[in-house]
Amino acid sequence: MLPLRTRLICLLALGLAACATPQAPVAPAARNPEAPATVPGASPELGRPTKPMPIRTFSVRTDCSFRDETGNFGDAQVDVDESRVKALKVNLTLPRRGQCHFDLAQFRQTRFLPSVELAGPGKCRIHMWEQQGQISVAFDGCHSMCSPASAHDYVWPLLIDQATGQCD
Repeated sequence: MLPLRTRLICLLALGLAACATPQAPVAPAARNPEAPATVPGASPELGRPTKPMPIRTFSVRTDCSFRDETGNFGDAQVDVDESRVKALKVNLTLPRRGQCHFDLAQFRQTRFLPSVELAGPGKCRIHMWEQQGQISVAFDGCHSMCSPASAHDYVWPLLIDQATGQCD
């Protein structure tokens, strides 16, 4: 017979070995062989067909003022007709951070669909797109349009209600 100490060590080693033993994979749930595996264009989570967003032009016109919950405020004049930007002037004031000014004269339109893109100085880009009745105007890499340049780090997209022209 083995001494108690040796038996305890063996039991401990067997217990650890049992923990390290790979488990057999669990079989996937049985599938109805008559049901299709996937439906083209279907949302797997909802099980119903989804439609891609149509690619189409948009139009919006506004001359608005806004203030957000963080205290940032500004005004915007935007005129887009069939995804062609005719006017753009946005002034943003970010209290204790600085100001940013965007004027169409400093940009050229480089894209019309699926979203609008304006290219400005350096890497500055303005993107516009339509989503659920709102036009989003986003500013990307436009530090040179802000004073001080670090103010751009706090700029949020401008949202314009397409029906009313009000902006946030």
